[in-house]
Amino acid sequence: MSYFPLMVEVKSREILVIGGGKIAFHKIKILLSFGAIIRVVSEEFCAELKALADINDKNLTMVKKSFDEKDIDNCEDICFVIAATDNEKLQSIVSELCRIKKIPVNVVDKKEKSSFYFPAVIKRDELVVAVSTGGNSPVAAGFIKREIDKKLPRCYGKLVSNLGKYRDVALLKIDSYDKRKQFFLELIMYGAEHNGDVPDDIVEEKLLQYQTDIGCGSR
Repeated sequence: MSYFPLMVEVKSREILVIGGGKIAFHKIKILLSFGAIIRVVSEEFCAELKALADINDKNLTMVKKSFDEKDIDNCEDICFVIAATDNEKLQSIVSELCRIKKIPVNVVDKKEKSSFYFPAVIKRDELVVAVSTGGNSPVAAGFIKREIDKKLPRCYGKLVSNLGKYRDVALLKIDSYDKRKQFFLELIMYGAEHNGDVPDDIVEEKLLQYQTDIGCGSR
């Protein structure tokens, strides 16, 4: 069964991670790039995670102790939980607690204990591409991600950010969905050919073109 992809804002949201090894480190590193507030509970922490905490002391808190139910109860606005530990008994406990409390949980490498799956992610500014195999093969997800990454022009992240600046003005000045779609398609094609850059004068020219079309059509 395939799973529906859902983009969730995690900026300034709390995420609880159980486990302090390299798998936890890789997931935490990605989440920090989205502005999440992460609390890690583990009896031990790998060197990479300690180094990451040194440069992210405001968004990453590491608590050196064994997990107990209060770690979940004390999270007032928890977004989701990640269990990244090789302790199968602990994985089962965390999974069951989260399901009872209706908190989304990802148990690493345990599809049956997870309510969501962590995709392989490509992030370039505001552009995010996620690849999931529904928990069937994380290795395949990583491989496919790398294949997409090779073919995805580096400038697309900047292009998407530039287009975002003109969304409101397009909604205000172009009166139909089809015309706004065509307006942005032309900007995308221009930006793709110019390293992601879309100068203001090009935008103004396109806006004038579509505004003129609107005026002519209303006569």
